[in-house]
Amino acid sequence: MKTSSYSPHYEKLRSWLKERRALSSLTLREIAPLIGAHFTSVGKMEQDRKKIELVEFIKHCHAIGADPHEGLEIVIQSIAEQNRTKKTVNR
Repeated sequence: MKTSSYSPHYEKLRSWLKERRALSSLTLREIAPLIGAHFTSVGKMEQDRKKIELVEFIKHCHAIGADPHEGLEIVIQSIAEQNRTKKTVNR
């Protein structure tokens, strides 16, 4: 199954990233040089206008002091929840 950058899993991850960035008190412009990206690219990722790439995600997490494992766990739980719902519906 091909996933979209607009899937609910990515939305949960984006929300988590935005929340963690807010806690870090860093702006998009401050994060961008830390991860080697332009601030508009970082903004597009948070605004669901750019797919979240794994390496960029990890760099972003490190820049804002967030644990990337925590973000990945959110995606894993979201997928597991969706799978449980599908199994219940198909019964």
